[in-house]
Amino acid sequence: MLLDEEKRRAIDLMRWSKRKLFVNYRLPWYIAILSGFVAGTCVFYYQQKTLRNSPNPSIVWSDNATRRIINRIKKCAEPTWNQVQDPFPALKLDAPCRFFDRIRLLNAALIQMRLQLVNKEWMSKDTRNHSGDNKINIVGAAKDNYLHQLANFSQVTIVTLPWYEQIQQSHKTQRWSSCNDTSNLVIQDYYQWTADENLCKLIRTPGMTNHGYDVIYNRTCTTEVNRTIQKQSLNVLALNAKPTDRSKSAEPGYPLHYYNTLPQNTLHFHIIRDGIVTPNSVVYSGNLKLVQLGCRYRLFLNSGGKHVNVSKFPQYEEIFPISQYWGYGFFHKMVENIPRLAPFIEFLRRNPQIKILVKERGRLTREILNILGLSQNEMISGVCRAKFIYLPRSVMCGFAGVQETQIASSLYHNYIKLNLSPEKRNKVILIRRSGFRSFKYHALIEKAVKNATLDYKLDFVVFKDNPLPSFRETMRMFYAAVLVVAPHGAGLSNVIFSQPGTFVIEGVCRPPRANLCYLRLSHILGHHWHGLLSGDGCEWEVNVAAETIMLTVRQHLQIITNNGSLK
Repeated sequence: MLLDEEKRRAIDLMRWSKRKLFVNYRLPWYIAILSGFVAGTCVFYYQQKTLRNSPNPSIVWSDNATRRIINRIKKCAEPTWNQVQDPFPALKLDAPCRFFDRIRLLNAALIQMRLQLVNKEWMSKDTRNHSGDNKINIVGAAKDNYLHQLANFSQVTIVTLPWYEQIQQSHKTQRWSSCNDTSNLVIQDYYQWTADENLCKLIRTPGMTNHGYDVIYNRTCTTEVNRTIQKQSLNVLALNAKPTDRSKSAEPGYPLHYYNTLPQNTLHFHIIRDGIVTPNSVVYSGNLKLVQLGCRYRLFLNSGGKHVNVSKFPQYEEIFPISQYWGYGFFHKMVENIPRLAPFIEFLRRNPQIKILVKERGRLTREILNILGLSQNEMISGVCRAKFIYLPRSVMCGFAGVQETQIASSLYHNYIKLNLSPEKRNKVILIRRSGFRSFKYHALIEKAVKNATLDYKLDFVVFKDNPLPSFRETMRMFYAAVLVVAPHGAGLSNVIFSQPGTFVIEGVCRPPRANLCYLRLSHILGHHWHGLLSGDGCEWEVNVAAETIMLTVRQHLQIITNNGSLK
């Protein structure tokens, strides 16, 4: 009995000691944690109440992640995120700093904006009317005032990153130059593109091409190859021009402001609530049909304006469409679809639940998304519904977007340098097509280009499409190029991996198949482009004489050697 009594006293003492330890030491910690939780909850609900009382979300820059981004950015004034009414209602991010810092801030703002949007109590539990209104208002992005029209729809929020003018008001007489503009462009230095006399004649003469290249390039063309040596500014027209899509155009040109006025925005972005999206990025929402400016624009503009039986389409919470017409083709995938992602990579990485609407979900598309760091974002395709549609601006048909393409190219360059052990930049690449539109005299051309390359002590490489190298090997190959020679075709899309200052010689098709999409792509990437017009129409072969290509290649290799382009 005595032993049992001692055990009970020992147990009671132990229990009393534990209670005292809890009260004196652990309880204050528990109280502190609970107080922090209650305070955080109160702040959260206060913010939600503020949001509910405001028709449009505003960004609270006190978020820790955003503050870290701002603190890492040097020489940048405090960014402001404002609801503006002029020239149209939009959310505008003012951030006077370098271009990639502005893109980082835009992504940080979108991350917070999304959190506020999806937490709003007014968000419907069920999908609202997608396209059931009797009268559908069609808004086409080809019009200069389409953002003004789009701002009239309450289900659409327009987000803009305005063009930042570094020229102060007191120096307005100074002309804008891309060479000094580090706030709106990735690349500052550009080069005069050139062509042979036959191609220049097509560009200078009104109505000679179906795509209106006389208008797009202001009927200006030079045959003097040596003019490509000097660095120059990007022309304002290159920032404003649009595909004319006018057969036998005899128009005098674009409106005057296309030639002398900078764009209002560096980038813009739409957030659309409760809508249907097609594989061509046509969006239906309530009484709105939005047709973006891409391939087959007029076809979609004039097609039906109303969807019935919308319940048959799969529904998602949030999607990010990049799919455009012909997006399964390599050029359209690499130049028109994928670059739409490029400015918003951080936004998508931080929100892996957002699904990416692509034209097709093939192996190459998934590989590209993995390279861009978007392996966690699910790919979807086809017509679908969504509560929130994060819609980047479109890339025009055969007309690479300046900022989107430059950002995408920079991301590829960073990946190559970090992961692919880049080779010395000393390659001359000749693209050989195995199907139609190959060089008619390819064997003679290959021999001539190889001999010229060896004479200048460079490495000669033939890029074959059968068998096709791996995508990563292709990236690595074109990154090391100093000169690319090719007939018109999708293989030239790979110059997006090449470093600025690469020389490109293209065999161009004659009308009616004349297409200068690679001129545009090469020029805005800071490459030197030269065009040689085919003697035939390119239905099967590109007919450029081997001797012509040999002389042109040697002329360009001499320029490369004399001007230290091998770096």
